[in-house]
Amino acid sequence: EKVPKPRLTHFIALPIGQHAGLRERMENFTTALLRATPAIAGLDETVVIPARRLHFTLGVMSLDVDDSPERTVEHAKRVLDELRPKILEALGGEALRVRLDRMDIMKPERGDRERANVMWVGPAGEGESGKRLKCVAVDVIVQAFRDAGLVVDEKRELKLHCTVVNTIYRKPRGRKRTPFSYLAVLGSDALKAVLAAEAAGRMDANLKGAAEVEFGEWEVDEVQICEMGSWGPEGEYVAVARCPL
Repeated sequence: EKVPKPRLTHFIALPIGQHAGLRERMENFTTALLRATPAIAGLDETVVIPARRLHFTLGVMSLDVDDSPERTVEHAKRVLDELRPKILEALGGEALRVRLDRMDIMKPERGDRERANVMWVGPAGEGESGKRLKCVAVDVIVQAFRDAGLVVDEKRELKLHCTVVNTIYRKPRGRKRTPFSYLAVLGSDALKAVLAAEAAGRMDANLKGAAEVEFGEWEVDEVQICEMGSWGPEGEYVAVARCPL
């Protein structure tokens, strides 16, 4: 018989929504998408992630929901505390920076880009800062939480991405998820305004793979353990533990 999935309570995050400059850029972009004419099918403000909440999720956890002595918030905090010297060593005196130069969607319904549910931005992963980010995020942070038996295994490779649109948050909630048209996003003036200069000339709706965009490069100044679905005073996720970098 099927083992019920554990209730997810917390996640390991690299927050970037604290940067006012990034929030402004992202809000300009999503506002332009919402105001597009003709309107983009399936897009409304309830499915747009508030910019203050922008982050990279490195792993999800189910803490303090059963009698496991391992899977507790206290244990997760200890693991994060002990990680700091390892992270700083891996950074070798450099800041942890992330470049938001790619935009794409998670696998759409029936492979149809008119039926997208999640759109994200993230790093192309090339170059020094991209390699450093992957090393710190995957080889150091995720590995430590895996070794401690804290992260729920999602049975897939970690894809570093920052979600910008997710139809799971649509209000009012229907019985089924209502997707949005990614093809309409690709054809929009809103996207043209954030395209990388070299991509602008060859951009069209037949694009396969990620769009080359320019949302800047931002510093990740701490690793956090955040509470799922929580709202802090600025609309950010509430961190139960922080590791300053």
